[in-house]
Amino acid sequence: MTLIDSVRRNAAKAQNQDGRLELFARGEDNALWHIWQTAPNNGWSGWASLGGNLPGRPVVFQNADQRLEVFARGDDNALWHIWQTAPNNGWSGWESLGGIILGDPTVYQNQDGRLEVFAKGTDNALWHIWQTAPNNGWSGWASLGGNLAGAPTVYANQDGRMEVFARGDDNALWHIWQTAPNNGWSGWASLGGNIPADPVVYANLDGRMEVFARGDDNALWHIWQTAPNNGWSGWESLGGNIPTQPGVFQNQDGRLEVFARGDDSAIWHIWQTAPNNGWSGWASLGGNLPGDPVPYQNQDGRLEVFARGNDNAIWHIWQTAPNNGWSGWASLGGNVPEF
Repeated sequence: MTLIDSVRRNAAKAQNQDGRLELFARGEDNALWHIWQTAPNNGWSGWASLGGNLPGRPVVFQNADQRLEVFARGDDNALWHIWQTAPNNGWSGWESLGGIILGDPTVYQNQDGRLEVFAKGTDNALWHIWQTAPNNGWSGWASLGGNLAGAPTVYANQDGRMEVFARGDDNALWHIWQTAPNNGWSGWASLGGNIPADPVVYANLDGRMEVFARGDDNALWHIWQTAPNNGWSGWESLGGNIPTQPGVFQNQDGRLEVFARGDDSAIWHIWQTAPNNGWSGWASLGGNLPGDPVPYQNQDGRLEVFARGNDNAIWHIWQTAPNNGWSGWASLGGNVPEF
């Protein structure tokens, strides 16, 4: 599995084959814009347009051959995609994958390298479309059923089976999973909870998935697998006061760290005190950001957090060393109404 992930279904960030981070966002002209590190770990280009007409947020993943591919809902409510023609550089034109989807898609990679995209359909069911071979070729759309109030998010079990999580119309967390890697799906099952916002998911160092979501009390709640691939705890609160969706990533040493915008518009974070277990209290990273935080990891292991500022530019803050220590906030410019 690559470092590319879908821990936040509504933000597009990725790592190129050569280790350079790249960000994608919808511009004020509804085109797809991107900005990239000019060298791994440091230095950024200016913003450039990839065209398109996107009313929603893009998502991105890396193909088996390490070419980035971006997916987004078009103004016709079909799924559109654009891809690198070679790793690290060069882009195709936009092409439609059809379908009629509500909200933003999410994407992940099967164990055999084939990308698979999930989205809520007009019937509120979960629909999916997948590559028929790694790097190229797509199936038609198929329904996985369900009744989704929010957008789905997806991650892979330790054994390679993908699992999709979504908020149901009862505000509980529901999930559906592959019964074998690459193929076959269970029915939907509820994990309970009362979450008015969409969940995010990441894996612990030991392979157990952990899901985080804002509760109806605006605190951060989480639920986790009690063993890799199977079995779930009950919900527990991590406190805090977060009016919107969190973001999560793993430190170089394996400890998960969650970032969220507080009611003061600053970015707050909370982290595992040891891999797989135990949490700190909340701490502020400052800033005045109306957008939700998007964490990612540099090639050297340092986490970097991106968020949209009051000026619609993208701002970022980064660890000064892996696992600990943070810079101040700096602007990457741009004019992106959503990120």
